[in-house]
Formats: sequence, structure tokens, C-alpha cells
Amino acid sequence: MNSNRRNGKPASCEPCRLNKTRCDHGTPICDRCVQRGIPDRCFYHPAPLTKRNTEDDPDSRAKDTPDVLRPTKRKRTAKSPPGPDAPSFYANDKFADAVPMTTNRTGYLGPTSYTAILPKDEANAIIPDREASVASDGSDFEMAHQHSLTKSMRMQMTTEVLKCLRHYPIIQEVINILLQFAQTCIVPLPLEIDLVNGLGPIVERFNLMHSVPDPRLVARVLDNSSRPLEIPDDMKASDFHQICSGDNVRLEVLGFILASAGRALSYGLCSYHFSDPANLNSKSRLIDELLRASTTCTILCTVISPVNHIFIWMLYENYAFTIMVNGFSGAPSWRRFGELASQLYALGLHREPTVPNVPTWLLETRRRAFSTCFLQDKTLSTFLGRPLRLSKRHTDMKQPLDLDDNDIMAGEETLNRAIAALDENGWNTERRYLRTSWVRLRSISATYREEILDVALSKLDENVERQLLDISRRIQESWDNFPQHLRYWPNCWNEIASPYVCLMLVVAHQTHWYNEFIIRKLLDQGQTPITSNLELLRVSTSLLSTTLTLGTIRDRLYDIHKEFLTEVILCGIPSASVLATALQEQHRTNAPFPPSISRSGIIRMLSVLISHLEAAEHTDSSSARPGEANYNLCKKACKAFTKTVDFVLEPRAEEITPSTADFELDLNLDMFTGPGLDAFEGMEFAAGDDGSIDWGAMAQWTL
Repeated sequence: MNSNRRNGKPASCEPCRLNKTRCDHGTPICDRCVQRGIPDRCFYHPAPLTKRNTEDDPDSRAKDTPDVLRPTKRKRTAKSPPGPDAPSFYANDKFADAVPMTTNRTGYLGPTSYTAILPKDEANAIIPDREASVASDGSDFEMAHQHSLTKSMRMQMTTEVLKCLRHYPIIQEVINILLQFAQTCIVPLPLEIDLVNGLGPIVERFNLMHSVPDPRLVARVLDNSSRPLEIPDDMKASDFHQICSGDNVRLEVLGFILASAGRALSYGLCSYHFSDPANLNSKSRLIDELLRASTTCTILCTVISPVNHIFIWMLYENYAFTIMVNGFSGAPSWRRFGELASQLYALGLHREPTVPNVPTWLLETRRRAFSTCFLQDKTLSTFLGRPLRLSKRHTDMKQPLDLDDNDIMAGEETLNRAIAALDENGWNTERRYLRTSWVRLRSISATYREEILDVALSKLDENVERQLLDISRRIQESWDNFPQHLRYWPNCWNEIASPYVCLMLVVAHQTHWYNEFIIRKLLDQGQTPITSNLELLRVSTSLLSTTLTLGTIRDRLYDIHKEFLTEVILCGIPSASVLATALQEQHRTNAPFPPSISRSGIIRMLSVLISHLEAAEHTDSSSARPGEANYNLCKKACKAFTKTVDFVLEPRAEEITPSTADFELDLNLDMFTGPGLDAFEGMEFAAGDDGSIDWGAMAQWTL
């Protein structure tokens, strides 16, 4: 019943009236109560202000109005009441928007923490009693303070996330197709497929593809997400999805799946769903929606979820998705990885588990997740010239074993047999290209990157030079010790059927040998001409030529342009800048190149690179079109290299010789200012060019 008051205005429902919130007077249930998650308590009292003799009938009041809707009555004191703006701090106050106490569980505590000092007292291990919030009947005890995100806000945000499941068929399809294309994944890919398939019953039961998410489902997701994720010691990997998907679905799972699906769509998978010429922007809109929903999940989980393994997976996928839009140089990317590193430490993922009976599949998944994040930390720190967040000095986590995803997901007996078949260094002996193989390769290379960055700011003296040369020697030795089939060779494109394996061979090669490039740049102090620096020229030539091989790949189902442009930006442009500087120096001084370095070969490679940079501006999937993250860098690099090639090919004439300021590619590579960017300093560009360079959306599908 929705009657009017005596003044003619519509009456408010009892929850809104008692909590003094604005009611929209909807019938039979107002939207305000739906947003707060209490639709079952919404009703309109026929005479809300009628007083009854509660002394004669103590139960009459409870019959008319539920206690949970009425605020706790405060005891008055003899003192004057506080002013209208003064906050109240009465002992019986309860908070309608508190969050569960388990959200702020301390997490991992190291050997120097306060718990290592305090005496052990099992009797005090019980969580102290706290008052429950007004709107949390049956929930766990909640913290005695309000949170900035009210429950109505959390309900609304979760509703928006669940709305993305109207695209569930596409999301499910693209995740399942990843089995064919994805060469790396932060977790075993079958585990992710189990998670997305487990959402199917919920989508069907609540008709999420055709209707707005039910408030009961929203409340359930929030409640599941606020509880600790307990993994039994005897749980099989194939059963893991049962505790966090389906009826137990959590925001962490939704954020993880939505980010992974968005990345896959960005790489061209399932493009046939978006071929309608009348709606060409539908794919871009869906990708934006998935990124927004995934980011919303990370915000909500930071508020309500105790840290757990899926939380880490979600944060990583969201970070990788974010850099596809904002680039490594974007502020959101830096912040995302900061949150990832913080939660990783809180979970104790940087340490080998000390508790017994950890399932082997979970142990390998932990190692794989940490190694993946460890690699990204080195890439991001190198790129931005900022301090490391994950240092090997603070971890004892081992490398993941070179195991097949299906063996990890199989039973303990099958997994143990697979482990026993590995060699003494943990590599598979069947010359197989596994997803874990690429994680192992690149995380080993990342350990050398950390050593290099530790001395990058030091003044070059005999001690620093000796350290760098020692690292260089160990880089070569480690490459020789890698399994032969995992070391890139130029003819692999003709000998290996899968272009995706060849792609990963290139990526692993570039990751490893870029370490040598940095070392040679640090050792080059400008005291000798670049044209005579054989080691620097050799590694630069190798990096650029290997990068350009990716430009020849064409695949109908998988879009390689993002991968190619990533390698161009990370390795191609810095190495090309060194070669362009050497060309200019040779042109001015007539100093010959070493016999093994071809001047004409350098010019050809620079010309091919220029053509790719020009084409990127017109390629849909390159992220280098006007207005996109890579546009400014690619345009500036293209102009710089074009002027260099024109300069060395033109006949010498004083009247047409450009000034040094126009063409000087001074690459005093300061590792903490962005490698390769100084190549473009001093160059003149047309009006309208953005002087600030965004190093682009470099989210590798190989991340």
C-alpha cells in the first residue's frame, strides 16, 4: 500500500523513513531498498506515526515494525544535547555500511614481524566479538567503522559487473579458444576454462543474458567475495572451480575472467561476432566495458575481499589488460602493478610455503604466478626507470617446473610421474613447447635484468665494469644451458609448424639478449666511436633483425600486430637508434664498420622498420593510430629514422647538410629515463605533434 500523507505527499516505506533516507515511493518495493539489498523488508505502514501503549502490549511494536529496520534507541544523558553538526559516538551505534572483519586480515607475516616476538597463545586465537551492522543479518562480525563505499554503492557496482554476463556466450567461447593460441597464462589454462564454464548455471538460472541481475544474486556474490577462500589440502585441481564459481561465484573470478576475455578479444579472437557493418564499433565498446567491469572488481575486492590466489590472478590480468589501453607509461598501469605487488606480498606468494601438505598443483601454480609477476616487474622498471618492486633478494620462491597444464590439472599420481620425467634442472625431456617453458625462460632472464639495474646508476669504474662483464658472461652461459629447442634460430619459421611457438621463441630471445644490449650501452661512455664498438653493433643488429621477422607473420585468426609493435617498441626502436647513430657517425667521419657489420644491411633494416612504423598508423589492431597510445612514439621514431636514412643516402653538399641538432641520435642510454628515447631529442616536428611520448599499449599476449 502506498498512501499519501495528510499533507498530500506520498508516504515513504518504513526502512527509508526510519533511516531518514529519500524514498522513491515505488510499489510494491522501492528502488532504494533494492539497491540496499533489503527488498524483503520494504513495506508501507498504513499509520507510521501512530503510537501504541507498549507497556500494555510489549510485542505490539515488534509486530508492526521489524526491529532490524528501526535504529537503536539512544539513552539520553543529563548533559545538553550536542549541536546539530556534532558527530555522535554512542556505544550502541551500529554501522550500516561496515565490511566483514575478515577483509582486513593481516596476511603473510615474516620472521621479523610482531607475531614472531609475541608468545604463542592458542586460547587467544579466537576472533573477538564485534557488533554486526544494521543491514547484515546472519553475516560474519563486521568492523566497527564505516567504509567509504557504502553497501548501496557496492550493490550497484556489483550489479554493473554482472550485467557483463549478458555477453557470456562470447566470453565463454573466447576463453575456450585460448587453448589454441595462448602460449602463456598466469595459471594453467584448463583451470581458467573450468572457472568460466562454472558460471554457466548461474547465468542460466538468473537469466543474466536477458534480464537485470537479481538483487539476491548480487548480495550472494558480495557475501561470497567477503569470505576467506579456504583451499583444502586434499582438493584436486579439477575441483577447484567448485569453491569459487557457480553458486560460490566471487568477484575475483569475475574480474579475472572478464579481463582475460577482453585481452583475447583485443587480439582478434572471435572477430566474426563483430562483422556487422552497421555496428562496427561494437567490439571496441565491449572491450571497454570488460575493462571497466574488471577494474570495478579490483576496487571492490580491495574493499571487501581477503587476499587470496584468485585475487592475485585477477590483479595481474587487469594490469595486463590496462597496459593494452594506457601503455606501460600510463599512470593507471603503474598503479595497477603497485597494487598487485602489495597483495602478492600480503599473500606470501614470494616465499615457498612453510605449511605442510600443500597440494602440488597449487604449489606449481603459486610459483608460476610469482615468476610471471617477477618478469613484469623487471620490464616495467626498465621501461620507466623506476625502482623494482619485486626483488629476488626478498624471495625464496623457486622456478616453476616445466610441466604441461594438463599434467598439473591431473591427479596427484599423474603429476608425480610427470615431475619424475623432468631432467635435473626441471626442464621437460621431450622437446615440448609448454606454457610453463616460456615462463621459466624469461623469469631466468629477468634475474639478470635485476642485477643490471642494480648497477645502472653507478658511476662506471673498474669495479662496475667488472660486474657488468661478469653478468654478460653469465648471460651467455645461461643461454647455452637452455634446452636447445627453446633457443631461437632463424630457420625455425620453416621447421616449426606453429607460428605461435616461433613467436614465443623470438620473444624469449629478445628478453634475454636485451640484457646484453643494456650492458653494452652502460659500458659505452662515448670515449670510442660507435662504429668501432663491435659488441654493441652486433647485439643491436641481432635485436633489430630478429624483431623485423615478426612483421612477416600473417594469421587469419590471431592478430600479430600488437605483438609485433610491442617488440618494435621494447627492442626494435632502441637498437635501431644505436645503428642510426652509427650510420651518421660513419657518414661524417668515413670510419669503416667492422668487417662483420654491413652498412647496407643496416640501411635496409632501418628502411623496413620505417615502413612498418608508417603502416602502423593505418592498422586497426596496432594501437598506433591517431589518438591511440602508440601513435606519438611511432610517428616520432618514423620521422627520426627517415631523416637519418635520407641524410646518409643523399650526396654530400654543404648547402643541404642538416645541422647536428637535427640528426644527432645521442643514445647515452640512461636506464632510468627510458631506453632509446634520447634518439629523438632535438628533432623538429610539424605543428600539432604531441611532445609527450606515450610508450604505447604494450600488453603482450605473451605476458
